[in-house]
Amino acid sequence: MSQPVPTIKDFVDLLRKSGLAEPAAIDQVASSFKTLDTALTNDATAAFIDAKLITDWHLKQLLKGKHRGFFLERYKLLNELGKGGMSSVYLAEHTGMHLPVAIKVLPVKRVNEKSYLERFKREAKASFKLRHDNIAGATNFDHSGDLWYIVLDYIEGDDLHQKVKKSGPLPVRDAVEYIRQAACGLQYAHEEGLVHRDIKPANLMLDTKGTVKILDLGLALDGDDDEEGGLTKAHDEKVLGTADYLAPEQSKNSHSADPRSDIYALGCTLYYLIVGRAPFAKGSVVERIKAHWNEPAPNPLDELEQPPADLDSALIDLYFRMMEKHPDARPQTAGEVAGQLDAWLNQHSQDRPHPAGLRRRPSDNPDGSSGSLPTSHSSSITRLRRQPTKKTRTSKLGSSSTLRRGPEDNSSESSDSFEKPDDDDDFLENSYNEEEDDDDDFLYE
Repeated sequence: MSQPVPTIKDFVDLLRKSGLAEPAAIDQVASSFKTLDTALTNDATAAFIDAKLITDWHLKQLLKGKHRGFFLERYKLLNELGKGGMSSVYLAEHTGMHLPVAIKVLPVKRVNEKSYLERFKREAKASFKLRHDNIAGATNFDHSGDLWYIVLDYIEGDDLHQKVKKSGPLPVRDAVEYIRQAACGLQYAHEEGLVHRDIKPANLMLDTKGTVKILDLGLALDGDDDEEGGLTKAHDEKVLGTADYLAPEQSKNSHSADPRSDIYALGCTLYYLIVGRAPFAKGSVVERIKAHWNEPAPNPLDELEQPPADLDSALIDLYFRMMEKHPDARPQTAGEVAGQLDAWLNQHSQDRPHPAGLRRRPSDNPDGSSGSLPTSHSSSITRLRRQPTKKTRTSKLGSSSTLRRGPEDNSSESSDSFEKPDDDDDFLENSYNEEEDDDDDFLYE
């Protein structure tokens, strides 16, 4: 049996019950209609959106007959920004200050599953600990019943995975600048004793001013936290990360990851930005991990039909060193990477504008170097270099691999990568359970 067509009055009544707008404001829009007893039309609902009483996302939920769940304590949810395997992220507004924020919510069904809640709390702690221009910070961490959430700075823009998906491989100078900024943020995090362990394009957000922000500290390893090893072992989680960007030593045991593991992932990310796919993007998760162990890092010059002129030997050499199989053969600090990328940018653009993010004078690089590219590297590496240095080691893959699995395609990301939700997705689906009737309560479904 078909459902009866709602009237404008039905919609107005539901909107009143939702608390999304003041009654007087609703009445003002409703008074513009000749009658409220006619069938609800697109023009009628558009009037409430045009008056800025609701968003398109609110409308989608209201048309399903939902009127509860739009508020989380002092925050009004405005839109679902994305949903992953571990959490969902929403655009929200502080109801008192009317400022936009991003709210990351841990579904209640995850609270009692393995180590999800513990890691969520660790992410909140790390987000509060790190205060840097190139790291997304947190402003609040709380829970409403069993619904835990982190309030984050709202960043308007695209993550680098989305940016490449939309526009294709980036100009080399843009890619280098974004990786430089990420390296600056990582250097700060490493100095504070934190290893990210999940650096990838989807976790690097580019705001509208050109500043890169590192996201998702859910897997961050705190060198001062003795609980991490026990937490990992207690839940049989030997390997954490994303297969396409996972350093060889991290795939063996994530607890042994150190700052150089993040540098490897940053090298994979540089390749993705320039070529448009991850270095080892083919095959299953296990096959991709084995490729990180055993296959030489692919040369971007071999993958592009028309390599850009500025994709030169100095940059290729730095990329290969970041991608060395053994951590001792890589640059030892993210500051060293940032300094060399900064020098590369200066050499390739005399009128280079002041970049976003941390910028140091050559003598002030985090590693204490001058910032110039070593002449031995830039002169001895040809554009046709294919193999990593002789320091490379190979090893057998660890037998236990618990990964956040990504889709089997050339742009695979973990299941916790935030994708734009499908139209049929209910927001906070299966995230909360309440004893009373849930029919009109989509937040708590």
